[in-house]
Amino acid sequence: QLDDLYLIALVHRRELKSLRDVTGEHLPLLRNILQEGQEAIQKRFGIPPSRLRVFFHYQPSYFHLHVHFTALGHEVAGSGVERAHLLADVIDNVATNPTFYQSRALSFPLRANEPLFQKFQEAGRV
Repeated sequence: QLDDLYLIALVHRRELKSLRDVTGEHLPLLRNILQEGQEAIQKRFGIPPSRLRVFFHYQPSYFHLHVHFTALGHEVAGSGVERAHLLADVIDNVATNPTFYQSRALSFPLRANEPLFQKFQEAGRV
């Protein structure tokens, strides 16, 4: 069902764990993921790039850099502004400042039962 399209592109480079690892050096990789992903989806499913949401999660659900491709109408958990970072915006940010994601404060939601939330509590940060 195309309205529920949800695909993931996995990056082969294992040293890239999350958005925090992305630098200006990775611009060709990021541009390639965006272009090739959009072209493949349009060719295979007939969905134009203008009808796709292409994003990273931060914090990711697993630490191997990956990009989510979803149909615009499909609401995926974590696709809102509190957790999703659009790939086009990431490309622009890194093109402007190659170390943007190493120095930028990034907010993200945590549930009370998550181990990371408990670590913040133990450290007196919550």
